[in-house]
Amino acid sequence: MSQRLQGTLIGLAIVLVFVALGVRRRMRPQPVRPNEILIFAAVIVLVIGASFLGTDARLIENPLAIALAPVCLVVGAAIGFVLVRTMRFWTDPETGQLWMAGGALFTIILVGAVLLRFAVRYAATGDPFTSPRQAEPVTFLTVLSADLLLLTLGLWLSRAVLLLLRYREHAGGNRAHPPGSPPGSNVGRV
Repeated sequence: MSQRLQGTLIGLAIVLVFVALGVRRRMRPQPVRPNEILIFAAVIVLVIGASFLGTDARLIENPLAIALAPVCLVVGAAIGFVLVRTMRFWTDPETGQLWMAGGALFTIILVGAVLLRFAVRYAATGDPFTSPRQAEPVTFLTVLSADLLLLTLGLWLSRAVLLLLRYREHAGGNRAHPPGSPPGSNVGRV
């Protein structure tokens, strides 16, 4: 096995472990914590922004990349909306705290977005963890690989905004969800 293939497989295994841990955490019921949501959204924006800026400048300045950028942001925001719509929300009758839990569709959306980016990057470069080299021609796949970062950004920003709005609605006492409703109840979805 070559060094490059071995490095790729190790990198992929590490990513899969982190994705599995994230999915497991997101599937379990957890309280809605607005400060944590804001901090996580800020970290996501910084990481994705740095990744996007670290992309080859030829890709960012490409007319196709510029045309696809807003499309990817809007599609990401729409996916984030769907993601939040698949989540269950309920109020703990003892504490009055808002809780949330994801479902199967949540997991599919989250993992699918990550895998799509890796697949496009692999198709564009032959390695899901390397960026296109300066000498390589700019292709549709290399442009799409960069713009898929914006799709991910739109997804996470949409999710954060919708969760914060849901929390604000709950904190304001405008609950569409009666206290004491069972955790699996679909009443009160965003």
